[in-house]
Amino acid sequence: MAANMQGDPEFAKYTVMPEKVLGKVQQVLQPNEVIEFALRGIGATHSQGMNVRRGDQGTQVGHPWFLVTNRRLLLASTGLMSFETRSFTWDQLNSVELQQGIMDDHVVITGMSSTENWTFWKKVRPLTLQAVQLAQKLIDQSRNRPQQAAAPAQADPVAELKMRLVRGEITEEQYNKMLSILKSS
Repeated sequence: MAANMQGDPEFAKYTVMPEKVLGKVQQVLQPNEVIEFALRGIGATHSQGMNVRRGDQGTQVGHPWFLVTNRRLLLASTGLMSFETRSFTWDQLNSVELQQGIMDDHVVITGMSSTENWTFWKKVRPLTLQAVQLAQKLIDQSRNRPQQAAAPAQADPVAELKMRLVRGEITEEQYNKMLSILKSS
């Protein structure tokens, strides 16, 4: 059902980027990066380390686009005279979840000590659900993917521990506990 909706002319304004926006997005795409799913929201907020409500400094202006590519989640906002993007590779994200509401739905994206809250019209819920499922599938695949190359025998365990903390894989408490274990051995 959702796949048919994506090509439905009634929903084109939510799934087909205008040429001007597409041109700006193509400038930030990496070589061989392909947009697999695009969905326009009606609003968005983001925060670093704490929640941001609508109307606060983290509010997106213009028309926010939720873009799933083969390499990352790309969040783009266009205004009359602005263009802003934020992106997360799939391994940087913890989750992408759909919170269904009466009038609109929210997609909550967490990872890298930040939270994104994107709002979509309820009438495009099947598309929103499809976008969330695709994004979560890519997150899960990135976690299950074998490492590109085996870690060298003399890899720094403290540096690896710091990276796990930065990626949000462990809490600060877990980091400190593991660090004390490493230092005592």
